[in-house]
Amino acid sequence: MTRTVKQLRLLPCAALCALACAGNQAPAPATAASASPPATQTADSAPDSAPGAEAAAQANLPAPEWLPLEAREMLSAGMQRHGEEMMLLLVSVMMLQHEDTELLAQQVASTPRLGRPAPGESGTLGSLLPARFFELQDELQARARAMADAARTKDDSRIVRAYGQLAETCVSCHSVYLNPDEHADLPGD
Repeated sequence: MTRTVKQLRLLPCAALCALACAGNQAPAPATAASASPPATQTADSAPDSAPGAEAAAQANLPAPEWLPLEAREMLSAGMQRHGEEMMLLLVSVMMLQHEDTELLAQQVASTPRLGRPAPGESGTLGSLLPARFFELQDELQARARAMADAARTKDDSRIVRAYGQLAETCVSCHSVYLNPDEHADLPGD
């Protein structure tokens, strides 16, 4: 089995682990009354994946009403690719695979970007998107490069901070995609 296939099998588990870790809450201590011995599982009875793993793997953003269908479809492929890259990055960061992290971050940084619209341009994908989208596109590239640099140093603390900053950019872009009115710079406003 190839290394990439092994990584892909870890994605749902890693995503759930990251979500659990993001809460930053310690589990409640067990009391004598509630403590019970752990259930034993055999290989035959073990679940194929963690609860909710399938839902995490199938997660999609809702379709924004403000953006025409054709524009959503054009953005969809890039968003799908970024989602896959972020999941692979998560696995490589969690498994301390510095070389893979560097390569994946470089891949994100080298992703072709949408061009900013020219003044007065209309009818193109770029002209439909808020200016904040293009700022975040530049930020994504810069943060992905910073993550590749961190991975090259093999400084795990720096790598995880860089991943968090990269993910923060993704979330900000999703917010612009879903709630452009909150960013007040849509064409025609």
